Amino acid sequence: MLETVGDVAQRFRLRVPTGPTGLDRPIRWTHISELPDPTPWLRGGELLLTLGLQIDRLAPREAFAAYIRRLAEARVAALGFGVGVRHTSVPEPLVAAAAEHGLAVLEIPSGIPFQDITYQLNGDLLRTGAAESRLIAEGVSSMTKVARSAGPEGIVATLSARIDSWAVLMDRRGRTHAAVGAARVHLDDARAAALGQRSRIRHPGLTVYGVGDPVRPRAHLVVAPRPDRISLTRELAQHAALLLDLALNPLSGGDTWGLARADAVDALMSGDQGLVQRVSARWNLLAGNVAVALLRSRSRAVPLEENVLEWCAELDLPPLVSSESSLVTVILPEDELGRWSARVCEAVEREGVPARCGVGTTQPPSASLLSRRQAEQALEVAVADARPVVEFAELPTQRLILQHLDPAARAALTSPLRPLLENDSTRTLLRSLRVFLSENNNWEAASSQLGIHRHTLRQRMGRVEELTGLSVGVTEDRVIAWLALQALQADPIP
Repeated sequence: MLETVGDVAQRFRLRVPTGPTGLDRPIRWTHISELPDPTPWLRGGELLLTLGLQIDRLAPREAFAAYIRRLAEARVAALGFGVGVRHTSVPEPLVAAAAEHGLAVLEIPSGIPFQDITYQLNGDLLRTGAAESRLIAEGVSSMTKVARSAGPEGIVATLSARIDSWAVLMDRRGRTHAAVGAARVHLDDARAAALGQRSRIRHPGLTVYGVGDPVRPRAHLVVAPRPDRISLTRELAQHAALLLDLALNPLSGGDTWGLARADAVDALMSGDQGLVQRVSARWNLLAGNVAVALLRSRSRAVPLEENVLEWCAELDLPPLVSSESSLVTVILPEDELGRWSARVCEAVEREGVPARCGVGTTQPPSASLLSRRQAEQALEVAVADARPVVEFAELPTQRLILQHLDPAARAALTSPLRPLLENDSTRTLLRSLRVFLSENNNWEAASSQLGIHRHTLRQRMGRVEELTGLSVGVTEDRVIAWLALQALQADPIP
């Protein structure tokens, strides 16, 4: 426990001309200085000792006011003013300025050397620091142990007990996940602090710690540190945030989890019956059919895969999610499609997530690849029509036309793009053409979606025109190319 300004005044029997103001502030160190501006050498929380030899050389009242203002801005705990050398008592302008800023002033008589105060207080602070280090180690150990059995709620409860104050864990939208010792007003303040609404906070001194990614945390830990336990609270809360990150998502600690999810998605789309059955059993998908959803973000700065994983967690869905290039693939149980579509619409329309989603029809797990092809077509419609979610089942005309074409008609429909298939083994030109047409011939949007410069996209479209004889500037040619692309997706040519 750190000594407060009031404790020091009582220990050395010092007069406090500023009254009770600021006596509850903890003292973290003592510092002696006669500089008019000692703040560059201060870190906050110090008891600053001075005889005032250099403060009032010019204009006393203005100099004292400026001096106190600098100390208050540097968050000095208190000012110890020595009398009997330059000043017979603490100057009234200095007392008035200190009272205005809520800074306590201790009057130190000439019979008490500054060295006695610094020796005793700093020695006690060093011993207190060692004791605090033990408290931190014990607190971290306790939170680690309880995390294994009680999860996030246990971590927050242990933290609250160790810092002797309340603590709240909230998700990124301000919903309470765990709260200990917090009344309704505290929850409101914690939510305002977590969401950055500082003007609405009634409880001063709240501290927010991000859980997970520091740029885009998945949750917020809000604590109300006691004035005498600020450093202890800071250390324990930082460790609690790390433990909460692991407790909320124990498999988020590296690429292994992402690789496992991607491998599971690839296995389900492999068509290998035995492999599909094993993966389905492990991911609890044997109960029914599944559908594939494809999502794309119009902003490359948005971590869409993280959003999708959060939505799966909220809906209690298996996190069968993988990301490749600009697409995120999700495999969904048949009976969860309604909730999934509603969640994506909410994210796009209310939370501002710039995403589009296409959903294929439900199929047995072994036919997931067909659902994915359908999801690709639905996604293109969602992008073209600026709709949050489009289901392939909502596109009866296109589905019927493509499914009932005979081989000769399909070959005729896809023939304009055969030169691309024959001369572009990487399908770079084909994909660039698809994105360009789905973005309504918008060069900027298409090049951003592809992650290339618009001049590079123009060069690719020039190569497409050269190989196919079609012009992307002619409406009729664009329609021919678009129909050919749809036919290729419904029944790809090897």
